[in-house]
Amino acid sequence: MIFLKTSIGNYGEHTNKHTEKKPTHTLKMAELNAYILSYEGNEAMAERLRDQLIDKGFPNIEIVYAPDMAKEGMKRSKVVYHTFHKYLLPKMEQSELDTIYFEDDADIHSPYSKYKELASKVPMNRIAWWRKEMSKGKPSYLAGSTIISFKKSFIPKLKELMDKSRVQHIDGFFTKKFEYKKDWDFEPNKGYGGTTSHHSYIMNNEFRKGQVGMDAPEGYEIPTETAGFKRGVVAEGDKKK
Repeated sequence: MIFLKTSIGNYGEHTNKHTEKKPTHTLKMAELNAYILSYEGNEAMAERLRDQLIDKGFPNIEIVYAPDMAKEGMKRSKVVYHTFHKYLLPKMEQSELDTIYFEDDADIHSPYSKYKELASKVPMNRIAWWRKEMSKGKPSYLAGSTIISFKKSFIPKLKELMDKSRVQHIDGFFTKKFEYKKDWDFEPNKGYGGTTSHHSYIMNNEFRKGQVGMDAPEGYEIPTETAGFKRGVVAEGDKKK
């Protein structure tokens, strides 16, 4: 299936795969590629985040729209792994830059310079997340893949393990398949950046209250975004309503 792609580069210039227009800018090297992983039909949420990243100074931004796999019957807990592996990872391989990855419900508080600093720390940095479980002094499960950075040198190892692993919940994969502190780490206090309040695609379209990151301004009001709510979509394992 062909998926839609919209790219936003320096100064917000647009290209679209279907119009075959060539970008007029040059990709800024020695910077980060910012990828927003979304799905067809959820453009409003992805574009809200894209505009926020532009405002925060991110130079290289691309939205990756994957097919609506829940609509095709895939179990919702497996959707992000599948779409990350099939549609986003090949772009990370082809790029010469380090990557910062955003789920489309991410909400950004800090400037690009802060995220660039965080991305330089470890091969894979879980920059924003929801909840953690600890065992023997280290995380046994870190729930939430809201914002993650990947160094270019880490991509071959990431690809090797994704290629040979079963499709699964991506949070567990990132937590358990890699060595803590050597391969990955996480930012404290749920990290830098939060999430919007929204009807969650992965949680069977239930309303999920957002959260703020540790860097949110005092009194910050979490935005609510309901676009993309899929009425009538049934996926494997969905609870009957």
